[in-house]
Amino acid sequence: MKRRYATPYARDQPGAPPKASNTTNYSHVPQYGYQPPGRQYTPHQNTSYQPYTPLASQPLPIPVYTPQKPTQPSYSTQVLRTMAPDRIEFTSDAAMVPIRSLQPEKAFVRVSGRTVRAPDVKAFLDRKDPGKQRWLQSFTIKDDVDTIDVKYWHKTQEHLNACSNISLDQVVHVWTDEVKLNSKPVFGNQATSTPTTTSPFFLSLNEGRVGHKIELGNEADMATLFRVALGANIGGVVPSVSIKQVMGVLSTVGQQRFNLAVCVKKLISSGVIKTKNGPMCKTEIMVFDAQGQAASMTTWGEPMGEVAQQWTPFVTMLLLTGAQVSMYAMKPQITVGYQTHIQVNPICKNIEWLKHFAAQCTRLPDALNSVVEQETIPIDHIQTSYRIADMMRLINAMGGTDIAYGFSFVILTELDIDTRAAEVLTAKCPSCKEAILSFKKEACSKCNAIPTNDDAWRFALAQHISFMDDTAELRHPGISSEVVQKWLGYNPADFSALPMAERIQLKKRFFMERLKIYFKVSWSDHKKQQTMSIIAIEQVHLPDLECINQTAKI
Repeated sequence: MKRRYATPYARDQPGAPPKASNTTNYSHVPQYGYQPPGRQYTPHQNTSYQPYTPLASQPLPIPVYTPQKPTQPSYSTQVLRTMAPDRIEFTSDAAMVPIRSLQPEKAFVRVSGRTVRAPDVKAFLDRKDPGKQRWLQSFTIKDDVDTIDVKYWHKTQEHLNACSNISLDQVVHVWTDEVKLNSKPVFGNQATSTPTTTSPFFLSLNEGRVGHKIELGNEADMATLFRVALGANIGGVVPSVSIKQVMGVLSTVGQQRFNLAVCVKKLISSGVIKTKNGPMCKTEIMVFDAQGQAASMTTWGEPMGEVAQQWTPFVTMLLLTGAQVSMYAMKPQITVGYQTHIQVNPICKNIEWLKHFAAQCTRLPDALNSVVEQETIPIDHIQTSYRIADMMRLINAMGGTDIAYGFSFVILTELDIDTRAAEVLTAKCPSCKEAILSFKKEACSKCNAIPTNDDAWRFALAQHISFMDDTAELRHPGISSEVVQKWLGYNPADFSALPMAERIQLKKRFFMERLKIYFKVSWSDHKKQQTMSIIAIEQVHLPDLECINQTAKI
């Protein structure tokens, strides 16, 4: 019979007493297997060992992040998959974190926001299995202040189709434990571009990861959450430029992106065209801004085409952030690309004025054929006070696309409405189309024709009015006929019929009185410089004077 000798790494026979060793003591390891009759081995009892219970009655608490190693159970995807796959729902207890407070921590968070970029889907080959594909669904969401990219990886076409109901201007809730640094965009030639999101991170989700999911907001969320404009507080004014200003600086700024507030005028076309990247859905919409300048806006992708079909002409307002503007056939073209964010009907003051202007355009369709020089925000929203000297410095320091608003307390020092040398009324001659400047409604000096329509006459008071304060004099500022008519209380036809004595009394009512003027500083294409125009004049009330005196004492 062949004798067996023990080897250095021979396993102990079942039921045999533990052998002595000068190295590691393995006596605490329980041995399982067949027990010979008459011999019963009792394993060493480990009091710290707890049997594995696959069905937990309550979810474990989410660990609080600390710089040290967490002592509570970690909810990493590997542990969740090992311990309780598809049985315990951890995401409902995840804390809702604002985008600005996100950190690349390995802990579950809930991030809620409104989609400001329609989802874009790209297909990639699976690295582990080249015969399979993976799909990346990418979009951008925004909460009250900040924006962040969301990237959802799908392994199957069925899972991608289940998440295809995400569209533009929807409230979504994202649960994930992967907040990663957004070093560069994913798609091709955009790798060298700077991301337009305000957060340096992005939210990553994967199909099959426990707890990773996206849910759409309900109707209450759509009506109440995340209606704030980009870069502004609730109801604030969003920094934006007019389409006409962009057209004036395109030759100098190149491929710079702009923020535009526009209203939808009409849907031009929508269809699938052939591109170098394959068939793509192209949608063209005609839009206009608060100055009446129209432009063609182009969007790409089927999701944007479906959304554009639901926009109402002269009602739907859009705030475009990071849009590209170019010229084609001497007409402005707006391109909505990967780095462009769109907010639909946001709450901000310049959008409110655009709504007012769009309502006027429905009654006066010809208003869109010419540039309407009107203030872009109501005067009750202007909160910045200037002295005349500070106003002049502001004008000199502004750039070509800047717009500024303010008010100033001044004294009226010139109002030439009581002398026949002042040509305070103007109209266009119906015969020779030349401008008529006169003290009253008079005939054209060239063709002796006179406009018979009273609406043809307007106030031309810019060269006959001046103001001053304790710092400087404001001579002959720009002022529209509508502002003069509201201030004096007479339209041009009634003013023309006033006798000289009543004009003198009208002048005495305002002359050397303290007034509050509201002004707007913007670029003038005609003068090729920044110009200041008065958009409203008010009589100063006692509370305003008290505020001036208190400021002077300080």
